Amino acid sequence: MTRKLDCQETAGHYRALVLKNIQKLGFSPGVGVILGCDDLGCVVYQRYLMKDCEELGIDARDIRVENGIQLVKTIARLNQDDKTHGIFIFYPLRYPELKDDEIMDLVDPGKDIEGLHSINIGYLNKYRKRLDEGSQHRCMTPCTARAVVKTLKRGFGDDWLVGKTVLIINDSLRIGRPLNAMVANMKATPIICHAHTNQEHLAHFIKLADVVVSAVPAAGYQIRTEWIKDGALCFDLSGQGNFDYEALAARGIPYTDTTKNSIGKVTRAMALLNLTYAAGLEG
Repeated sequence: MTRKLDCQETAGHYRALVLKNIQKLGFSPGVGVILGCDDLGCVVYQRYLMKDCEELGIDARDIRVENGIQLVKTIARLNQDDKTHGIFIFYPLRYPELKDDEIMDLVDPGKDIEGLHSINIGYLNKYRKRLDEGSQHRCMTPCTARAVVKTLKRGFGDDWLVGKTVLIINDSLRIGRPLNAMVANMKATPIICHAHTNQEHLAHFIKLADVVVSAVPAAGYQIRTEWIKDGALCFDLSGQGNFDYEALAARGIPYTDTTKNSIGKVTRAMALLNLTYAAGLEG
């Protein structure tokens, strides 16, 4: 254990596992990467994901869609394509006629490497790890939430979370809600908040927390460092920066940031790890 939150080391560990899994498969798994917006964060993330796939020998297809109908048709086609083992879609969507959760449920749950289909989310809440009883096919687990857990385990051990209090400032389907289920499954006590939580209540919750995970996508939103207790761990999952890093460092509080120690690289490794299981690797 490093007693640090080291996203680079954690990502490297799981990228190596992805490579081993591909060798066991004996072929390059295929993934359809769908981008339907020009949001800077999504564009940058897509570029990094495609680069990861190239480096790891994954057959990634860069798919661009211009409207909701095209997106729905593309998902249907990829669901039926034997050479496509996984589907990755960038959210939030920018089509007013479509709801994110409805699109998530159009993806074949066996190809849902983001772990966002209702079946995969439901099995996560049940703490069920296999798609079919008696099979070796794994359920897909939401990537960002899993990246948080894996980074924490790499630094502080598998059982560190037991009995701890975890504050999650995000209630989205992609981050907050699945992470809430994961930490509860690991015998921690989750508290879930969001950008509109009463500030007095939020301050109280932060002072209780052993882990603070913040993913508020709003410029200027920042957690006051004096609210964070000594010995806590901080995960910044925002693109804008929800913590004062200098103040955290001055107090010796381990944290992830939005640049060099970003959880994003671990998140991408989790998606590609899911892809190897979707491609048929037993485990």
